[in-house]
Amino acid sequence: MNVYDLIAEHYNDLFPLETEKLEFIQHLCPLPGRLCDAGCATGELAMGLYQKGYNICGLDLNAKMIGIAEKKASCIRKTGELMFYHADIADIMQFSKFKGVLCFGNTLPHLRDEDILRRFFSSVYGSLEEHGIFIVEVLNYDRILADKKMDFKDKETKDFIFKRHYDFLPDGDIRFTIEFTDKQRSTAGSDFTVLHPLKKQMLLALFKQTGFKSVSAYSDYTFTESRAEDYAVVYTASK
Repeated sequence: MNVYDLIAEHYNDLFPLETEKLEFIQHLCPLPGRLCDAGCATGELAMGLYQKGYNICGLDLNAKMIGIAEKKASCIRKTGELMFYHADIADIMQFSKFKGVLCFGNTLPHLRDEDILRRFFSSVYGSLEEHGIFIVEVLNYDRILADKKMDFKDKETKDFIFKRHYDFLPDGDIRFTIEFTDKQRSTAGSDFTVLHPLKKQMLLALFKQTGFKSVSAYSDYTFTESRAEDYAVVYTASK
């Protein structure tokens, strides 16, 4: 089982779409435009942007999530583009040009090594139109690795219990474990994936090496400057 199959059907309940995120993207990528949501999960962000007037292409390696996204999209798709693909985000150049590429939800640490990460950054740069923008959100691994802990909050509703935790591996990677209990079906499951934690210095170097300019780092979607104690960091870079 893919670890994210455990939560695919409840993904929107676990991670609801934030209005501030939509506004942040709209400010950086004014309409009209074509956007790629790289690591789109079940498509809530992509569909929210489509309803704002953007053409949208969503990519994700989890087939179950893409299936859910496509089913939801079929109910709202009218004019313009709203497409979802079961694909590796590193293959983004296969999907033509974009005004903006979005990579939210701590997707980047799932890339297996630095060579694949560099390939993805280079592919994003190649897929962007002139003056296009790349927006990346990752957890603040500078703080997490320094503290050697990550205090995820458990989530419980009448339908489910959702737990997460990190184990720090000797090679520097992190084992990310999900435990999910479905109260309605009386089932429980657990699975893990290995993450490659990305520190700020490495990411800034990747932006620069790839050719991006005007790189900024924020604490949130209100353009607050990034701080050492932040839970996550949102990077923006223009071509």
